[in-house]
Amino acid sequence: MSSLKKKSDKAKVKLSSIDYNIYFENAIIEDTPIEILKLGDLNLPTGQIVACDPSLLWDATPFNRAVKRGTYPVTACIAKTQDAGDRYALVKIEFSSDRAVAWEMALIDGQDIGILKDDQFFGFGVDAGFGSVCDAQTQSCYNEWVDDLNKEDPYGNIVYNKFIDPGLEKNAEASPESAYTCNWLNFYVPTQTDLNVIMFSSGYGDGHYASYWGVNSKGDICSLLIDLQVIGYDF
Repeated sequence: MSSLKKKSDKAKVKLSSIDYNIYFENAIIEDTPIEILKLGDLNLPTGQIVACDPSLLWDATPFNRAVKRGTYPVTACIAKTQDAGDRYALVKIEFSSDRAVAWEMALIDGQDIGILKDDQFFGFGVDAGFGSVCDAQTQSCYNEWVDDLNKEDPYGNIVYNKFIDPGLEKNAEASPESAYTCNWLNFYVPTQTDLNVIMFSSGYGDGHYASYWGVNSKGDICSLLIDLQVIGYDF
């Protein structure tokens, strides 16, 4: 079981009304077939997690709770929708085998849940169709690597064209039917080959997406989940 830093003020918690366990424990949700895909193991050398659009890693802030340092599996819940094809509905990092009994909104410093209405949430913005998760140390190393590459070719988008896109294309070849709606990449920073960023298509594309800590019956965090707003949402 993961050992975690606990918040001192238990009252400052916003719970999801959704039990996300059902999406990983059932083959069909709301008449939509579900498939589970492992995206890779995420290395968390500090336990401080960043979730953001990967193009915005340069400016993203880690969540204000940390998990035990280690390497943890990341899985995606794929909704095989009738009208929009395969879509990543949820992405989950599992810190233990415990089952979550509640889902607490993940926050960054400065966010006050007291200002939120019942249907509002804090989340990260996406404007490039992808989300990502990584460790704060990985974020720093990734940004240093990107800065060095951009000095060589400041206008050529070298990171995406030479590193990110080829990896996405390789994964797309394995699932051509959903290559443009449901893709992923487990990207290791070339200068620090044990540090990785896991990137994934963000539901129906651009928007804002909330993250939730899965909490077990003892009050310890056992997972982190990103809700990509595919199942149970009306648009």
